[in-house]
Amino acid sequence: MTTTPAQLRAMRLAAQGIAVPGAGPTAVVERMLAVQGQDLGQVTWAVGVRAPGSTRDDVRAAFDRGDVVRSWPMRGTLHAMRPDDLRLLLSLTAERTIRSIARRAAELGIDDAVLATARDATVDALSGGRSLARDDLFAVHRAAGIDPTGGRGYHVLLRLALEGMVAWGPTARVGQELVLLDEWAPAAFPLPDRDEALGRVLSGHLRGRGPATEADTAAWTKLPLGDVRRARSVVGDAVEDLGDGLLALADRPSPGGVQTGHLLPGFDEYLLGYADRSVQLDPVHADRVVPGGNGMFLPMAVVRGRVVGTWTRTERTRDVRVSVTPFAPLDGAAVRALGAAAERYGAFLAAPVSFAVA
Repeated sequence: MTTTPAQLRAMRLAAQGIAVPGAGPTAVVERMLAVQGQDLGQVTWAVGVRAPGSTRDDVRAAFDRGDVVRSWPMRGTLHAMRPDDLRLLLSLTAERTIRSIARRAAELGIDDAVLATARDATVDALSGGRSLARDDLFAVHRAAGIDPTGGRGYHVLLRLALEGMVAWGPTARVGQELVLLDEWAPAAFPLPDRDEALGRVLSGHLRGRGPATEADTAAWTKLPLGDVRRARSVVGDAVEDLGDGLLALADRPSPGGVQTGHLLPGFDEYLLGYADRSVQLDPVHADRVVPGGNGMFLPMAVVRGRVVGTWTRTERTRDVRVSVTPFAPLDGAAVRALGAAAERYGAFLAAPVSFAVA
């Protein structure tokens, strides 16, 4: 049986849990396995849009409790996830990522001696429940003889995160602070063997994004396609083949009852969770969401599962102004649906919202 594009969009929206009530921020992140989080403000809303009724403060509180952390589990990109899911992902991806950055690290003079010094300095600075902003940790490294300029600070920090030593933990006035992962959020469960880990990752990808193809999962995780196929054999009947290469969990939510309009953040998993995004975003408009193909995904206006434009917000004295720039004129029903989405965004910010279509 062939799944139509409209059916696929409805199923993916349901799996993504966008605007579906009932889950709090931590449960949302658990269901998604990992949520793209290069920008803290954007990932906060990515979680919030999937947890209607929660506020920005609720999502920040999940970080502050250690229920959720941010780190680089795959693709060299920050994601938000539960601490044990970070460990799970790193067990599969860290070695490959470290190999992929080895040449650049060597060019920057980051060798075993530098890394050993960085580890010792980091443990001394953060042990005992302490946390530091990135620049403050860089100052610690500089005092230990490691110059963080020229990209060295970032590469050292990335390596420590890939080793599972540090992660972004509690929120601060601006951004987050770094912590020792095992001290901040001790492991609740031992790591599974590799096969079980692969199965959990495939199930997690499909739980929050299905239906999706093996190529989608491979692109999302940067695992070899052979590993994804191995995972498929591990999960067995828990995953169904819908035809045309599409896989979905046998136990998946019904696609009915999802809100019509949504205002999604930049870098949202509704696009980034897939290698082929053409069902959600007409390729003719791709450069409107990723201007110049520079990897910066703009916030997206979505109607009936299709990305129909981008949007911006402007903080004003009395309210937040939300302005949608559509790719083409919108009908009245679409405008009303996006207006309702703007109201949900205002509730998340605990601020009045004014809405306009450019």
